[in-house]
Amino acid sequence: MTADYDGRAVLVLGTGTAGAAAARALLRHGARVTVADQKDTPALAELAAAGATAIVAPEPKPELLDGFTDLVVSPGVPPRHPLAEAAVAAGLDVYSEPELAWRLRGPDAPAWLALTGTNGKTTTVTMLASILRAAGLRTGAFGNIGVPLVDLPAGLDVIAVELSSFQLHWSSTMAPPAGAILNLADDHLEWHGDFAAYAGAKEAVWRAARAGAGTAIGN
Repeated sequence: MTADYDGRAVLVLGTGTAGAAAARALLRHGARVTVADQKDTPALAELAAAGATAIVAPEPKPELLDGFTDLVVSPGVPPRHPLAEAAVAAGLDVYSEPELAWRLRGPDAPAWLALTGTNGKTTTVTMLASILRAAGLRTGAFGNIGVPLVDLPAGLDVIAVELSSFQLHWSSTMAPPAGAILNLADDHLEWHGDFAAYAGAKEAVWRAARAGAGTAIGN
């Protein structure tokens, strides 16, 4: 069921590809969107023209969170980012663009076949999309591969989804019916803190399987 964002006050931190796409999607769904970035960017100006409130915040303070219920973070925002920590402590719902896309799925949304891992994600998700296409399905590769999940075109049957550990960390309800972890090695430990946290983030791709409602694949 599509989440109701009409009138909800949402702060989007970062105006890169994922952040800008998330802000546009939220505006389409009637949210009251504020976008913040450390510097003035073309995307910030474009989003302001589209109806968002734009803020340049080189060192965002916790006070920036006042009045918001949700914080959508760009993939590069680590758990120990001061604003992310303050948002979690204040009880805000903090999540990534893929999590937002999951919440915004409509009744005709395609099935997600999700892949993550330390190495080989893009190659494998591209191969998966090719296999699905050869089987006659309307499909494509989305997610961390470069095409935001909130920008899915209509009319797809199933999609191949690449998810990073950053995106998975900032998820709570996203539960693809099939999730695969290709491999795990020491990576992004400065972002996650340690290997256990990194592996735990990756294992979020198995959320549906652990609830008895999906398939988990491990290499």
